[in-house]
Amino acid sequence: MTKQLDTLYETLLRMGSLVEEALRKALIALSNWDTTLATTVIDEDERIDAMQAEIEDRCITVIQEMQPTGSDLRDVVSCIKTVTELERIGDHARHIARTLEEVAGTEYSAMLPQIRELGDKVLAMVHDALTAFIDRDADKAREVGERDQLVDEIHRGLTQDALTTMKSRGDKIEAGEHIIMLSRFMERIGDHVTNMCEWILYARTGERVEFDR
Repeated sequence: MTKQLDTLYETLLRMGSLVEEALRKALIALSNWDTTLATTVIDEDERIDAMQAEIEDRCITVIQEMQPTGSDLRDVVSCIKTVTELERIGDHARHIARTLEEVAGTEYSAMLPQIRELGDKVLAMVHDALTAFIDRDADKAREVGERDQLVDEIHRGLTQDALTTMKSRGDKIEAGEHIIMLSRFMERIGDHVTNMCEWILYARTGERVEFDR
């Protein structure tokens, strides 16, 4: 059973690496207004979707053939749940890439460094959550999940700043809406990472934890 679980974890890590790289590329594209790189992120999302299906199929096979129980079963369930969260993070990376042209060249571009700062925080959360998953480190998962509170605070501040600018510049409401949307994508990524951390804790301890969000 250990060999099958190790194979599952290795495959999930490959998917996680693709997701992490997609988010990193989307943030770089946003910072540099690089539409070519943004297109790459959008096109590569199909690979992430394909890996999700592959891992889910492997999990089903393990359940059918090995009939795991106890901590082994929790590991398999955690894999199924985690790949769902990773796929959604990949979707948000794609959304960020698609939003690029809507904010380039506007006065709201002054907020992009704050968006990038927020993006860097959730990118680090993705990386560290994957490390916690592979290392089966419940303490690390708890620490990563608790970072989401700061992500939420930054998101609220960015949203308020954008709304204030929108009120003073009625002709640029649409651009402001895209800034709020970008911030919301980052905030949602933080939520998905937090969900991953909750499943890591469940796999390791059997404890169902819900971090404050």
